Amino acid sequence: MRIIDWIKEVKWRYLVTGTYCRVCKGGKLSVAENVVLRDSRIYVYSGSELIISDNVLINHCTISVNQGTTTIGSDSIIGKGHRNRLINVENGELSIGSHSFIKTDRIWIRFGGRCSIGNFCNINEGSEIRCDSSVSIGDYNQISYNVNIWDTNTHSILKKEERRSIAEEHFPYFGFEKERPVTAPVKIGDDCWIGQNATILKGSIIQDEVIVGYGCFIAGQTIPTKSTVVNDIQHKTWQRND
Repeated sequence: MRIIDWIKEVKWRYLVTGTYCRVCKGGKLSVAENVVLRDSRIYVYSGSELIISDNVLINHCTISVNQGTTTIGSDSIIGKGHRNRLINVENGELSIGSHSFIKTDRIWIRFGGRCSIGNFCNINEGSEIRCDSSVSIGDYNQISYNVNIWDTNTHSILKKEERRSIAEEHFPYFGFEKERPVTAPVKIGDDCWIGQNATILKGSIIQDEVIVGYGCFIAGQTIPTKSTVVNDIQHKTWQRND
């Protein structure tokens, strides 16, 4: 690429807040009023669009939009502190509503996946969303630390010869996928509490006002409205041997 093209694509005004922002030819960046981009890296590639609404703060976050669309609603906060977060949209759509605080370690969208996060949601550090098909999170949800929400197996099971060929072709980037793995939509309703270290896998439907306890594992299940999900704990009586 010519140096003159790079100069045109970099949004130099954001460097004063420590943010490197590059919009490639054919990409589109829309930034509304009172937006702060702080210590972040933003890439919008050709054929892609990033829309940032009023009063948004993006803080210590890398956002990459490649062949997709990302919309961040007004008064939302993306990222926190000195730990870098990653939002990676590769051929897909991400929509974040207004007044949401998103501190996930990673949101990764591929293969035309569509991920929506509603209004007044809080998603804490260490959590991850993987979307290759459809992840829908409603409004007023509290999602704790280290929560995994995946609508995908993340990897296809291939014959060893094909997997070895892919590994050799893309080294040192392991785990590369050429086609979408097995998926099933994930839906979380409104007003839910998702406890720390919970895992919600493909095909899961969590209806409104559900509480998911610490470390729970949900895969392909429908959890009715106003339910509480907890782990099955086997109680034992321990006798001291002196």
